[in-house]
Order: sequence, then structure tokens, then C-alpha cells
Amino acid sequence: MNLDLVNDLFNNLKESKFVQNFIKELSNYLENMSKNNFNRVNEEVPIIEDILSKNNFTTGNKNSIRWNLNDVILTYAQKDLSNDEIYFVKDIKNNDVYTVLKAKNNEVEEIEINKKDMPSEVKINDVLKIKDNKYVIDNISTKELQEDIKNMAKEILNKQNINLDKHRKEGHLYMVTEELGDNRFLWDLTDAPKTEFEEVEIPKDLLNVATEGMVLKYTNGKYEYYSDDGFERAEKIHSSPQ
Repeated sequence: MNLDLVNDLFNNLKESKFVQNFIKELSNYLENMSKNNFNRVNEEVPIIEDILSKNNFTTGNKNSIRWNLNDVILTYAQKDLSNDEIYFVKDIKNNDVYTVLKAKNNEVEEIEINKKDMPSEVKINDVLKIKDNKYVIDNISTKELQEDIKNMAKEILNKQNINLDKHRKEGHLYMVTEELGDNRFLWDLTDAPKTEFEEVEIPKDLLNVATEGMVLKYTNGKYEYYSDDGFERAEKIHSSPQ
């Protein structure tokens, strides 16, 4: 098999390998940063990490949810007529310093607040306001803002699922072109023109063996192992008249 030919095929198949690698590296950095900074205290979990752990997202959508957090907080702060300054407790590190997102004057700033300066009952994901020069928990705002964050993530998830459903076609063969955690980039070998996408619903029993070049078949709403000759099939498709 002409390996140079196959390499050229993959380079042409992906719109921008550089951009994809950048997104992957950035996503890994964000995830590692979250894991390193994030300390479970009494089973407290930052709401974004909780959402990501309970749902399957593509790499780009994981990043979108993280990036959109500030926008959701700012939007909520702007519609809260009772107070133009709110503090969202994003995380805690070293058990004594909270990472807080301060929304004020149409801007969100990440700051750190020592635990001794916070209400004793404060938790991650709480909303604070300042009254009488002290931080106090606003339970109503906490509930409302958490709901807004969940709705933002739900909207992204729904759009993702609609898009993925367009790629999942009964009886089609898909070659694994790249592994990314529990996700796989798949190339639809059956369809034309050539289509590649990041799939988030790979059966767990296939994850350890679904490596580059494996061919999967979409049958009855799920992927099944089909063959290991993806590279040969790709070369034939690339060589055939278009």
C-alpha cells in the first residue's frame, strides 16, 4: 500500500490539521488545569465539570461550554436589577482560597477570595453579593444562575446531537481516523462526498480496540466492529475516479 498516498488523503480530508491539533491541545490544557485546580470538598463539584462528566460532548463543545460560562454569568448579572455586582464561586484550591468570577460593569473578572472572608456555609457554585461590606449568599440568584448555566449546556448538547444524527446513517461504514479520549473521529466510507466528524457515542466494548484504520458499521442505532482494512478501503476510494 502507498503510505504516502494515504497520508495525503488524511491531510486533504481534514480541513485543517493544525487547527484540530490546536483545539485538542487547548482542550487537554483546560481539562488538566481544571483537574489540577479543582479540589473536591465535601463532594462539591464545579457545575461545568459536573455537566461535562455526565454528558458526552465533542472537543469543541466542551470548550464552548467552558468559554460560555462567563457570558452566562454576565448576562444574569445584567438582568439582576437588585444588584449590579455578583460573585460566582467557581472553584476552590488548597482548601482555603476560592476562585470566584466577579461580574460588574459589563465585565467578568476571575479573582481569589480567602475562605476566612467568605460565609462559613459557602459552597462551590454559590452566588454571593455584598451587603454591609460582607459577602452573603444569595440563594435565589444561586438557583437561577445554576439553571441558566445548565440551560446553556443543554442547548449546546441538543445542537450537537442534531448534527451527529445527520452523520449516523443506517448500514454505513465508518473508518476511525483519530482517537481522542472516549471520542473517535470517523470518516464515512459509504457516503460521498467524503465526510469526517467527531463521534461521542462509541460503545464501551469498542473503545479499547477502535484504533485508527478500524472500520465500524452503524446498525440499529449503534456502531459495531466491521473490519480492520480501513486504510486499504481509503486508498481505493482515493484512487477511484471522482
